[in-house]
Amino acid sequence: SETMKLLLSALALLSGSAAASTCESLPKKPHFTKEEETARWMAHVMDWGVLSTISTRNDTLAAPFGNPYSFVDGGCGADGGTGTIYFYASGMDQSMIDTETDPRVSFALSEASLNGDDALEQKACVVGPSGDPENPPCARAVFNGSLRKLDNDSDEFKTAEAAFFERHASMQDWPTDHSWFIGAIDLSDIWLIDIYGGAKTLDIDSYYAADLKY
Repeated sequence: SETMKLLLSALALLSGSAAASTCESLPKKPHFTKEEETARWMAHVMDWGVLSTISTRNDTLAAPFGNPYSFVDGGCGADGGTGTIYFYASGMDQSMIDTETDPRVSFALSEASLNGDDALEQKACVVGPSGDPENPPCARAVFNGSLRKLDNDSDEFKTAEAAFFERHASMQDWPTDHSWFIGAIDLSDIWLIDIYGGAKTLDIDSYYAADLKY
């Protein structure tokens, strides 16, 4: 019955077994030998990571400052992913204050952030006898570059904003007096580990050229 369906949905949410991603259709994880494709997959499938900046706080001046941040690389669907990391950010946030002095940023993603998603969770990422977020087959990617503010009148801004409101729907209802803007990382380096044998530094052109398989 419809009542039973609703009850089962509620139980799934409470138990943490509901999908971690807001997209109904997502690309398949590439083989571990396809490093650039794996990094693109992570940038499209995941919803949040840790953004690090060069701190301007008096107590931590010039030290790394990490801050969890939601992001998108585009909307849902085969044509949505761009590979570009976008943030919907407030000018009042400490990370954004830091970038006014030094725009260099580092953004870290872990496949472990997908734990709890029946379709995406990897055993290698689950803390236990055979898994851990530091286990090399649990993919990690770090994107380095400079944060660039988008022009509010640009097509890039409109496309990114639509992607945020699709994939992070609550953002539409956030207070309007917090100096919101959309920033993008202009990439200079991508570091990836997704298997034993050490990390790789990826070619950025190959990263952007990679195709995601659905």
